[in-house]
Formats: sequence, C-alpha cells, structure tokens
Amino acid sequence: MLRSICSMSALKINCAPLPVYTPSEPSPRYSCEPACDEQRLQHTPRFNRPTPTGIYTKSSKKVSVTLFEQEDNAEIPTYGRHGLVSGTVYVEDCARVSRVSLKIEGKLESTISEGGSKTVRLVNDSYTLWSGCPKGSERCPNYVPFSAVLPSSYLYEGSSRPLPPSYASCSPASPSFFLRSQYSIIVQVTRLRYRKLDFLTKTKQVKIPFEYYPRTRAHRPIAPTPCFFSTVKTSPEEWYQAFSVMKTRPKSKLEPIHCHIFIPGARVYGLSDTIPFHVQINGPLASLRSLLTDCSDEELSIKVCLLRQVSVETRGQKAWRNTILSEGEINEVPPVVSPPCESGGMTHLDWEGELSPVKDLRVGGFQAGHVAVKDFIVLEIEPPSSGRVVSPFLALQMTVPIRLVTEPYAEETDYVRP
Repeated sequence: MLRSICSMSALKINCAPLPVYTPSEPSPRYSCEPACDEQRLQHTPRFNRPTPTGIYTKSSKKVSVTLFEQEDNAEIPTYGRHGLVSGTVYVEDCARVSRVSLKIEGKLESTISEGGSKTVRLVNDSYTLWSGCPKGSERCPNYVPFSAVLPSSYLYEGSSRPLPPSYASCSPASPSFFLRSQYSIIVQVTRLRYRKLDFLTKTKQVKIPFEYYPRTRAHRPIAPTPCFFSTVKTSPEEWYQAFSVMKTRPKSKLEPIHCHIFIPGARVYGLSDTIPFHVQINGPLASLRSLLTDCSDEELSIKVCLLRQVSVETRGQKAWRNTILSEGEINEVPPVVSPPCESGGMTHLDWEGELSPVKDLRVGGFQAGHVAVKDFIVLEIEPPSSGRVVSPFLALQMTVPIRLVTEPYAEETDYVRP
C-alpha cells in the first residue's frame, strides 16, 4: 500500500495552457422578413393579431394628444392585456408651460337597490412627462412623447385580482341595477398665469376614454360532430352531459321523464364559436305518448338558449340580472329503427341544434371582486296545454354553467401551404 502511494506521488501531470479567448462576433439583428440573400425554410402561421398601425387624436384648444397603434378610423382607443399606451402630446404655446403629466384611470361602478352604490378604483397611475421652470433657459418642447404599460391586476380587499374588461350593464327598465367598468387617459398641461407669480397656475386637461379588452383563449377545440350517436360512443370525452327529471303532477300515475342535454366537453367556448348541442328525453312509452298527444292543438316546446347573468354584491346584499344572448335553432332527429316496444318499455326522442355566435359581443365571462359575469346554456321544456286540458307533466328548466372567452381554440388564417 505504501509503495502504491509513493508511485502515485512521483507522477507528473502535464496541463496544456488554455487557448486565448477571443470575443465572438455580435449576432445579427433579427428581422421578421427574410433579407434579399435569405429564404424561408419553414413557416408556421401565427395566431396573433397584427399590431394596428393607425393613430387616434383628440384636441382641446392648444393641446392635442395622439395615441399610436390604433385601428384606422377608430371611434375610441382599444388596448389589451399589458397594453402599451404610447403617443405624443402636442402643446401649441409653450411659453409659460411648467408641467406636462399623464394619468391613467380605471374604476368599477355598481348600484343595486338592496345595497346602494359602490365604486372600486382599478387603475390610478400618474406620470410626469415634463417639468421645468418657464423663467429659466429650459423650455417645454412642442412635442412631448410618452409610453406606459397598463397593469394586469388591481388590489381588492388586500388581494390581487385580474383587471376586468370594459363593460356596462344598465337598462331603463331596471334603473336600480347598474354596472360599469371604464378606463380613461388624462393629459394635463399646467401653465403659469403670470411669469413673475409662480403660485398662480392654470391647468388644461384632455381626457380620452378607452376600451380595455384582455384576450382569453379556449383550451380545447370543438370537435366536428357529423353524427352525435357515433361520436358519443367513440369519443365520449368530447361531450358534457347534464341530466334532470321532468316531474309529473301529484295526482298523475305516469312515470317521470328523464331529460339530457349534451354540449361540447370543454364548456369553454370562444365568442365566435358555433356551439352544437343534442337534447334527448327518455322514459316509458306511455309517458312520452301522454307528453306529446294529450293536447293535440299545441306542440311540445323545447328551447335552448345562451344566457348571461350579471350579479353584484354590496354590503351583504346581492342582486342579479339575466339576459338572453341568443336562442338556438333546434331540429328533430329521426328515431332509430327498432322493434316496437310495449307501453311500459323505455324509448327516447332526440333533437339537435346549434347556438350561433352573438353579434357585437366583445366580452366573455369575468369576476371582479363583488361583481361576476357568468354565462349558461339553458334548456327549457314546456309541456303542451290547451284550454281546460292540462298536461300531467311540469315544465322543466335545466341550467349548465359555461365560460365564454374572447378567442376560439384556433383562429382561421389565410395561410396557404407552399
């Protein structure tokens, strides 16, 4: 053992010197488009919307505010999540200007008859764009640029909440229920009234309301459904099933009828998505026959609609307002050929349809502190009734919670595969 240690200590390790370090050349500037000596090897179309290139301008006497990256001929500026508010302030007469400032405001206002009014401050950010002394050599420039990033959250009762989109819910029919979230950009230009009196100032203000629409995307696509009966067996995970029972009146001896509605499994849909659905009622043949034929003058009423509920809670009191956004088109499905069953046997009837996108709807569901905007798919089945003849079945209403988001799972593009 001692001999081994001695032999190892006698070894000499030769370490070659490291090569001299030479700094690498800087990487070339990145460009979205290939240069004249470059070509695309592969291209994947982007789902992001292109940044607008228009401007929005608002003037008031000697002050003009211009906002960049807006849609052409936009009536009101629009920003998304983490939106960049950039532009310039043009001041015509700069002789006595002492300060130019920018303020971004946002507030959530609500009123209900049960709990009164409440206002929550969403954004209250202030920036000094220029400040100086008009009596000195420094003078305010005619053009003052600015740039500020919108926050994505706000504080409510000590916790951070996502910033709600611009939204308004009010109706002359129900003046006691009012909800509005609004945002604005305020530019203030302060001038000295007299050069020798610094404490006498006047402030000119330009206020620009803007819309805030954060984008949200569905996490699953709506699978194409050429035939419900085939897909519900091969891909049951693509459907969400809600179930309820249509009850009979107390003196009726008929068995109740079971009602089902099937909708795409994600239950999160884009505002531009067409939502398919399938309705099925099943039960004993005698019950279905009584439901359909007891009142021959009237027909069974089946409705599927998209409903939005806006709720406000203030000082322990809660109020809500329901609005039907759209009503689906529903069609009967021909029954499957099967052997005739007895009156006590089980059978079913089916309907299918679609809920079309709601025009001019730009906001999905959201929750902001004491305010919640939720969406539902509602199935209503109304038994027929005529004069003195009353159906033995009671009306049914089934509500399925869903979530509407601004973007579908995948957007259509004009990309053509090379």
